[in-house]
Parts: sequence; structure tokens; C-alpha cells
Amino acid sequence: MDFGIFMPPVADSWKMAQRAEALGFSRVWFYDTQMLNSELFVSMTAAAMATSKIHLCTGVLIPSNRIAPVAASGLATLNALAPGRVEFGVSTGFTG
Repeated sequence: MDFGIFMPPVADSWKMAQRAEALGFSRVWFYDTQMLNSELFVSMTAAAMATSKIHLCTGVLIPSNRIAPVAASGLATLNALAPGRVEFGVSTGFTG
């Protein structure tokens, strides 16, 4: 059985992702709320560098707030740092 956890992208969310991985969670989902929290891709990158197995997911990325090529570049960079561990959730969101 897979378990995931949602968390806000903040400066030290990598610590929560690291702990979630140690506890056996298979996925960590980061909110995309630019006006409420830190930058999504920076927080996910820090988590990628601090973990080795857990999947890093956007939950959810808001396409109206991000230029598509920039979002694609961010996801590609994350995949280069954490091959096969990046998942892309997309929706309209409510807080963006």
C-alpha cells in the first residue's frame, strides 16, 4: 500500500520530506500557493537533494500562474536530480 503526505513548500519542508521517507511514505505532495508559501520548485529541489526514494509531486501545479516552458523546465530539472521520482499534478487551484 502506498501512502502520501501533503505539505506546504517552505524553506525547511525538505526536513519533513526526509522524515516522511524514513517513515515509509511513498509520495510527498507540495502545494503550489505562491501567495501563501515559498516557491514550489525550490522546496522540491531541496527535498530531492535530501531524499533518495520518495516521489516528489506537485499537488497541484496551477498552470494559469506559471508559463508552461518555465514549469516544464522546473519539472525537467527536478527529474534530473531525482530520476523517476517526480510526479506532476495539475489543476486550477484555489489559493493562487
